[in-house]
Amino acid sequence: MLLLSRAFHVAGVLALLIGCQSAMSDELVIPGSGNPETVLRALADAYNKQQTQHHVLVPSSTGTAGALRDIEAGTAVLARVGRPLKGDELARGLTYIPLGRDPVTFVGGAGVKVKKLTSAQLVDIYTGKTTNWQDVGGKPGPIRAIGRESTDASRQAINRSLKPFETIVFGKDVKVVHLDPNMIELLDRFPTSLGFLNRSALAACKTRVVFLALDDVESTPQNVGLGRYALWVELGLIHKTGKLSPAATGFLEFVRSSEGIRLLRDHGVLAAAG
Repeated sequence: MLLLSRAFHVAGVLALLIGCQSAMSDELVIPGSGNPETVLRALADAYNKQQTQHHVLVPSSTGTAGALRDIEAGTAVLARVGRPLKGDELARGLTYIPLGRDPVTFVGGAGVKVKKLTSAQLVDIYTGKTTNWQDVGGKPGPIRAIGRESTDASRQAINRSLKPFETIVFGKDVKVVHLDPNMIELLDRFPTSLGFLNRSALAACKTRVVFLALDDVESTPQNVGLGRYALWVELGLIHKTGKLSPAATGFLEFVRSSEGIRLLRDHGVLAAAG
């Protein structure tokens, strides 16, 4: 009788453990572009604290190309991109969900004292004609300019508005990096640096950075919305059409909620309507 009682007890414990496992969080990993990485981590953290049914993880960047690869291979349900999908990509059975427009801003390191630059000054700096902050109204010090490759989303946003950047040949001292974390690392390391990145991603900087107005227009989401500031990237999420998991659906509902929209705005993103 004692053995039978113990057997029922063990069976009950096992049933409880199995029930607990089924109630454990369903993990949602969102790979892809570095542009939305910082703001999506903030959204994921807030969502994870709000509920326990699902757990959202935002890993390090693999680029928009990585997002497309993972979604099409079926290794991810939801992925992040730094641009809208192209027609041929949509035709492959993918759905694009806009998060919002994120201003691309030129920024100086912690030691930079100027507050604005003109388009002409930026061209002179990135071609190597101007190499000292003193020449653009700042304190004497070398301008450690950091650039990106022509396929980078932030660079493409600049190219659309500052036409000389489409064919610019960077000066020999301009350091070209290929990942957002590399840009942030150099901005943190060198107080007299100059770089550019979408505004929400700059929240990852560990040191103070100086947001520089372009032609007297500040890179705010308000100015983007008014059409006064034309340098921006559109952040978004992608998935296979009709293939959303419960975890992905729940997270998307949070992103569209008032709390999600507030977090996007807090990170400098002009949230997408609807």
